[in-house]
Order: sequence, then C-alpha cells, then structure tokens
Amino acid sequence: MTETVATETFEEKLWRLANSIALENNADVILYTGEIEDFRVDELIKLAKQPKPNRKENIILMLTTNGGSPDAAYRMARCLKRQYKKLILYIYGVCKSAGTLVSIGADEIILSDFGEFGPLDIQLGKKDELFETISGLNITQALASLDIRAQNVFRSTLIDLKSGSRGQLSTKLAAEIASNLATGLYEKIYAQIDPAHLGSIERSIQIASDYGTRLKTNNVKQGTIDKLVNGYSSHNFVIDIEEAKLLFENVRMPNDVEEELAGCLFHLTRDPAERSAVWKLNIIKEETTNESVDTTNEQGEAGTQSRGSSDNSSYSEANLKAIN
Repeated sequence: MTETVATETFEEKLWRLANSIALENNADVILYTGEIEDFRVDELIKLAKQPKPNRKENIILMLTTNGGSPDAAYRMARCLKRQYKKLILYIYGVCKSAGTLVSIGADEIILSDFGEFGPLDIQLGKKDELFETISGLNITQALASLDIRAQNVFRSTLIDLKSGSRGQLSTKLAAEIASNLATGLYEKIYAQIDPAHLGSIERSIQIASDYGTRLKTNNVKQGTIDKLVNGYSSHNFVIDIEEAKLLFENVRMPNDVEEELAGCLFHLTRDPAERSAVWKLNIIKEETTNESVDTTNEQGEAGTQSRGSSDNSSYSEANLKAIN
C-alpha cells in the first residue's frame, strides 16, 4: 500500500483523499474558489441538485473567497441547506465578507491554521473610482468617530469656559459658545456626507444582517450576527479558530486527511483564484478520462463543465493550476 501511494499521480492522490473524506462523512466534497458571483453559484447549485446516487447525503464545501455578492452567497447557502442534510464548511485559507455569510448557514465549520474569516460587512464601490471598493464599516465607523470628537470638543469647551470664568459666564452662554466652536470645526466635514449614500450603506449592512438571520443554524451562538456585522474594527480583522469558537458552537481543526487534501490544492485553498471556479472533487473514478477537458464557460473563464447528469470535469494538476 505504501509503495502504491508513493508512486500515485496527482489525480490519483486527489481522488484518494477526496473520496476518503467523502466516504467518512457521507458527503460530496466541493471546492469553490474565487469571488462569489451569480453565474458561478449557479454551477454549484447544478452540482448540488444532481440526482442520487451522484449526490451524497451531506456536503463539505471548501470555500476560499474575498467575498462578492451577498445575494449570491445567500442563494448558495440556502440551496445547499435544502439539498443536503448537513452543510460542513471547510475554510483552509481566506473566507471574507460574503463568505462569512455562508458560514452562518453551516452546521459545522472546519478551520485550519491558515484559515480566517472576516466581519460580515458589505463592500461598496468607491465614489468616482472604477474597480475599487470600500467597506461599509469604514464609513459608519468614521461617522461614529466624528460624532464622538464633536461631542468631546463641546464638552471640554463648556467645562473650560465655566471653570475659567469663575462663574461669571452663565451655563447657557457657555453652551452656545461651545456649540458654535464645535459646529465651526466639523461643519464642513459633515457637509460632505451624502444622505442618500449613507442610506444606501445602512441598507446594505441591514441586508447582510437580514440574510444572516434567515440562514442562522443551531451552530450560531447568540449575538454572533450582530458581532459579525458591527463588532469588529476592520474589514480585514482576522477571525481565527479561537475567535470562531466564540461565535460558533461546532468548530474544529482539519484532520490529517483533510489537511492533506487542502495542501494538494494549496494555490486554490489558501488564497482565492483570480477567476472563480467550482470543482466536485469526489467524482467517481470510472468517470474520469484522460481527455483534455475544456474548462471555460460562456464568459471565457475557468470552471466546471457538465456531462449529462453529473459533472465529470478532469481535475488534472494542469487544469487546476490553470484556474489562476
């Protein structure tokens, strides 16, 4: 057995590891890497809706993403929860923003030492900038900081005027002076705030919270959704396994076989692929072929290709590496 494993090809090793995990958990093992977007989520849904025996009872979703569409993430999680008895989310690398939304719908989370979640905040387009985004948390936290600063200026000025005048200044007059000073300092900054844009941000944040509430499983601890939406100081805040255990009930490290499988696909599981892709890894061995498979979709991007009732795309080392 040792000699056979030592001489196995990449495809054979991947097949052995994925199917070992699939057998142990009675689960499909599916990799999603890259941005969460509608057309790629549609491919995942097609895999999830395969008729038995091509589909197992549970699913282990290996998800690596910097985020994407919260609507697509919601559709993804809702469908997987409908089609499978148990959703196990395996995070080996980065899983941010919309990816965190999927975690709320998981029954179990596997999180490696390389893995990290992020807060559940929405990425918005920067004004007057193409292809650049900014976290909704940045703006709301900036407003909160601005409010605190204005209040501090008012309070300290009022106290200084009252104590410095030795009671000669009335509280009303001191308050008017302090108010005028604070207003003068921050008026131009507040004037730059677009109420419509601010309302859009608040709605986007509320959408994330509403989706999370609807996806929530028994694995989610009380207060987790609010903490994920409002409780972290930065979009890039690292939620590792210790932090995740404060948010979720059922979180564990990967076992040796799961670690080895993710390591085989390190360039896809550690960081998101530039072009999103979906692969079912526990395909039946007899279904694989030595033929070259065209893995481009209508958008000209790498992905899965359906053959009849099941997806039998070759997961050769060359094809997998071509995604990036």
